[in-house]
Amino acid sequence: MTVISGDAQRRLHVEYAEALEADAETSGEQCNDLVEAADYWHFAGEHEREERALRVAAEVDDDSNVLHGPAAYAKFLLTHGRRAEAEERFARLLREGSNCEWAYVTASVAYQLVDEPQEALRWLNIGVNRFVPSLDAEIEMGDAGSELLRQRSLLRRELDLPSDGLDELHDRLTEHGRQIGARIENIRRHDEDPAILFWPAADFAEIQRQRPDWYPDTEHLEHRREAERALRQRPEAAVVVGSFEALVGFAASRGIALDEQATRAEFAAEAVRRGLAIAWPPGRNDACWCGSARKYKKCCGAPGFA
Repeated sequence: MTVISGDAQRRLHVEYAEALEADAETSGEQCNDLVEAADYWHFAGEHEREERALRVAAEVDDDSNVLHGPAAYAKFLLTHGRRAEAEERFARLLREGSNCEWAYVTASVAYQLVDEPQEALRWLNIGVNRFVPSLDAEIEMGDAGSELLRQRSLLRRELDLPSDGLDELHDRLTEHGRQIGARIENIRRHDEDPAILFWPAADFAEIQRQRPDWYPDTEHLEHRREAERALRQRPEAAVVVGSFEALVGFAASRGIALDEQATRAEFAAEAVRRGLAIAWPPGRNDACWCGSARKYKKCCGAPGFA
């Protein structure tokens, strides 16, 4: 194992920080890049450069970023003994609110770093109240609010607080994510009949033109319904979105008959082995597996659709 010396590691952090600052000029994500650069300046011990990056990030932040420049700068001030300046900025954040989940996560982390866990928890509660409107909220891991729930649950456990409804909501999200991950892993391990083959509208039309006997008297909407029904009957399966052109090439490369059902099954299995399958079911608020760009709950997952 290669061990990197302290000086070499510091040089690497400086290199990363400088690269991020250079990218910030043209990336269209100036706030995010500068907040990340500030982290590397921190690791390098260059706190003046860290503050400079965060000050600019706070100035350019328009509340539409993944990271939050004003909160990150306030965190810097608080953890560097400039409490009055930090609390002025945090008070402004509290008054104005933010559409950025990480504003509240960052505020919480700041107070945890100065050993004020109750204030840290207060910020997580404020954020959760903004992003998770009720215990029945249809939220999935990765949605806005899910990270706040995770951080809140971890901190409450550290404080030995009893589980509440929001902790239980987080546990349900975690379990759902675990199940999806297990399904994906199961698909990767098993090659036998691993997926449902689905044709987008354009490919389905081409198949109907060239191979009308494959799906006789079937409209694309019914093809989509049949795929959803098959997925519900086989919850361990996944979706392979097929390309007719790719299938033709696959059959030719293997020297097998294009018109055999087994060829389509083998084509789908190969897509799974290559990691090209889509895990099913998606979260209710995730994009539908069929590619419509609508939420699953309003598309193939809608009540009565299948």
